[in-house]
Amino acid sequence: MKGKGTRVRVVLVILALSLLAFSVAHGNVPEEISSCYHPLLGGLIERLSQDGFDLEFLSKLFLDPRAELMPELMTISLVSRETTDVYAPFLSPESILLAKKFLQNNMSILRETEKRFQVDKEIIVAILLVESRFGENIGKRRVIPTLASIALIDLPENLQYTYQVLLGVHSELAYDVAEGLAKRRAQWAYQELRQFLQIIRNEGMDPLEVKGSYAGALGMPQFLPSSYKTYSLNSKSFEEWLTSKEGAFISIANYLKSNGWKKDLPLQKKRQVIWSYNHSTPYVDTILQIARKITPEVSGASRPRSGKPAQK
Repeated sequence: MKGKGTRVRVVLVILALSLLAFSVAHGNVPEEISSCYHPLLGGLIERLSQDGFDLEFLSKLFLDPRAELMPELMTISLVSRETTDVYAPFLSPESILLAKKFLQNNMSILRETEKRFQVDKEIIVAILLVESRFGENIGKRRVIPTLASIALIDLPENLQYTYQVLLGVHSELAYDVAEGLAKRRAQWAYQELRQFLQIIRNEGMDPLEVKGSYAGALGMPQFLPSSYKTYSLNSKSFEEWLTSKEGAFISIANYLKSNGWKKDLPLQKKRQVIWSYNHSTPYVDTILQIARKITPEVSGASRPRSGKPAQK
């Protein structure tokens, strides 16, 4: 069965590529190609093609079995994932100790980054702990099918099903409210997918082996593709950036500085800048608490009141 399925895929790819000239001449994705994809993908691929992506490039991606859509992502939810309980583990003694060690082990480059961007090194470390546990968890979902699935949330067949599910919990929810939420989410995902494809099409790595979060966030700092393009200041390859500590430090620092961070910023302003990184009050609270706990003067390395050096 597996061999037969593979042969069918090969035939479909050949069929799709043989019709490329037709598509270029007519400015759209012909029906023969659309029928090769998942039934929901034809419109998405045509839209991407109209946005300037080569149809051969798109065909190779979306005819690959690894690009299969994820039904669990093709719905909307009115329940926030952002709760205090979600972030509590990052404030555990074990997590704080891990953050202190990471800070100490990377002190030199973190100090350089702090000096260059005027962003507190403890804030950078706190964000990296929460976002990816210093690179241990950069995500397990393939970015392309993740964003493609979310971009299809507002299709009528998906939206009708989602609305019926939501009504079971929110009986007074109006259809137009659900539709508006779905359209905004789908448009956001489409733009992030488009940005990701722009990043990856000139890279040497396999686009379908790039993995991220359930929202398509990437690398140690968990940047969305649009944030990577705007703030990463990456002079190396995208593949190197995904696991680069130095790249993560610079990316986070530049992001925060570009959104208003500077030394001795009032607390409320700090909260606003961190909010721009993740629109979540529990997230903001957690980042600030971690940063305080790993700052040496707060973490137990306080000087004696006399001002004399501590006796050892």
